[in-house]
Amino acid sequence: MNRYLLKACIISTLISCLSCKDESKSTGVEYDPSKEIVLKTFFPVEGGARDKILLDGENFGKDPSKIKVYFNNARATVVSSSGERIYAIVPRLPGANPKISVVIGSDSTVYEGNYVYHTQALVSTVTGNGVKSFTAGSLSDATVYGKYLELDREGNIFMSWRDGNTTGSTAATFGVARINEAENIVTPLIQAEAAGRVLYANGLTVDRATGVLTAAHESVQEVMFTFDPKEAWYPRQRNARYSTSDYASIVVADRYKNFITFSPWDGHLYTRFRDGKVARINPQTLESKIVHQGPYGSQYGQAINPAKPWELYITLHSNASPIEFRQGIMVLDLRDPDGTGGFRRLNAPGGSSFKDGPIQDALFNLPKDIKFDNDGNMFVADYGNHCVRMVSPDGVVTTVAGQPGTAGFKDGGPAESLFNQPWGVAVNELGHIYIADWNNARIRKLVIE
Repeated sequence: MNRYLLKACIISTLISCLSCKDESKSTGVEYDPSKEIVLKTFFPVEGGARDKILLDGENFGKDPSKIKVYFNNARATVVSSSGERIYAIVPRLPGANPKISVVIGSDSTVYEGNYVYHTQALVSTVTGNGVKSFTAGSLSDATVYGKYLELDREGNIFMSWRDGNTTGSTAATFGVARINEAENIVTPLIQAEAAGRVLYANGLTVDRATGVLTAAHESVQEVMFTFDPKEAWYPRQRNARYSTSDYASIVVADRYKNFITFSPWDGHLYTRFRDGKVARINPQTLESKIVHQGPYGSQYGQAINPAKPWELYITLHSNASPIEFRQGIMVLDLRDPDGTGGFRRLNAPGGSSFKDGPIQDALFNLPKDIKFDNDGNMFVADYGNHCVRMVSPDGVVTTVAGQPGTAGFKDGGPAESLFNQPWGVAVNELGHIYIADWNNARIRKLVIE
């Protein structure tokens, strides 16, 4: 059936359903925990995010607040129930051909057959025109050469850069900038030429409750900078306070900390040095402690999973040692960082390659920045494969934009979009993904439904 005709049928069915809402309430029965939930059929059998779906069966009860509907692990919004029919909204990114389950109290059951989920994606350019330098201005006039990105709840995109100054007209600069689509503006928060810089920033982090942005100084063990929106993001240097023994334990030649990440689980910041030490920092008192000794290696991504905010994810580069950690995506359990299994690799060994599928079999090529959406989907800037990958909460890797192994620049849908060494990623509250498309010198936006 033509999809538009199918949607028209759905709307007609839903109108009929809603028009009978009062009648169904009067004839429906309450959920009886002594009886099984009976699942019959669902309609339509295919669609995409935010489409409507009707689930038919028995013993659902009439209280939608007590009914949970899942498409794989993605939870749908339940609008209403008559006791024999649930009206729900299809969730975003449930994975391929999801199973639909209904949970009421301690009782749960799964429909036979799969829902055919259609993913719709579109890549567009936010700012930048291919010039590899930084200049402030409107989105159409600004030039960017960003590496790492972060977002706050207000829609501000924060970018760190070390521009290449390919035009030669001015000296290359290092800095952090704010990009705002609604305000149509790109402005620097801190910027200086290399010789006079006070901040060497890579990965950025935002406490989304307060809006405070934090950047770690890459090559000074204790130094970080905060930018508070209440102070118009004025940069303030703050020095972490380590014990004498902890500070002395950081190998000076490997003191480089590319990232700092805020965890809402305990309200602390976490950073990692190239020598493998992970430190916990209290953002109020600045009291700091080394909490884990992991493998050696340069780091190119770090993120907290908001669905499990005690999980710190890390991508390590090709110089990691032991070699089994090279080009890997790791996870550290902050609840017991030195416990058995506290630090482990998720994807398959053998980098500089490409493979989608279960995370334990997946391969990446120099994975850089990583970020999560609020549902626990992780997005990876797969630098060497010129594409953006997604790891679902149930551990399945898919390519969501770009053509693996093909560098280029093109906006559009997933089948035609092209990237050239994407480096940074960030995800907003709506689940829109922003990408620092480094070698294209642009900030791109990926909307997936």
